[in-house]
Amino acid sequence: MGAMGSLRNASCARAVVALGNPYRGDDGVGPALLRLLKVMGEGKETRHASPVARHEIDLIEGVHDGLRLAEAMVGYGKVLVVDAAPWLPVGEVRRFPLKELPARVGYLHGVGLRAALEALAAMGEEVPEVEVLAIGVPPDPPFGEGLSPDVEAALPRALAEVKRWLNE
Repeated sequence: MGAMGSLRNASCARAVVALGNPYRGDDGVGPALLRLLKVMGEGKETRHASPVARHEIDLIEGVHDGLRLAEAMVGYGKVLVVDAAPWLPVGEVRRFPLKELPARVGYLHGVGLRAALEALAAMGEEVPEVEVLAIGVPPDPPFGEGLSPDVEAALPRALAEVKRWLNE
C-alpha cells in the first residue's frame, strides 16, 4: 500500500464506486445501483459477496471527485466507477476504460479523477485499473429523490454490466 493509504482491505482486490447525489433526481443513479448490489450481497457495511461467483467487492458511495476519490482507490487492483452521464442518451448504459473518457463531455467527475490518478501514479502510488459505467441521464436533473422511469429502466442493464465486469 502506498503512502496515501486507502479504504482497501488486503483480501479485496475490487471495488464498485458509485458517484452522484441521490437528492438530485437522476444524478443519484450511481447510488441507486449500489443499493441494488447491497441487497444482492451479504456482509458488512462496505464489503459484500458479489452477485456472481465467489468474488468479494467493496461497495463505496461518494459524492467526491478528483484527488480524494483517487486516494480512496489506491491499492485496489480494479475499480468500476458508476455515475450519471448527461452526455449520453437518457437510459443508455456504456462501460469503458477511464482513459477513453472524452475530455469534453460535461462529465467532470471522470476528467478530474483521471488527472488525479495520473498524479498519484507519478508520485509512486499503486493505482487501479479503472473503468467507468456511465448511465445516460437528462442534463441538469432537478432536486428531489427518485429516478425518472427511463433512468430506472436502465438499472437492470447496468447491473448486468457490473456482473460482466466482475467475471472478467
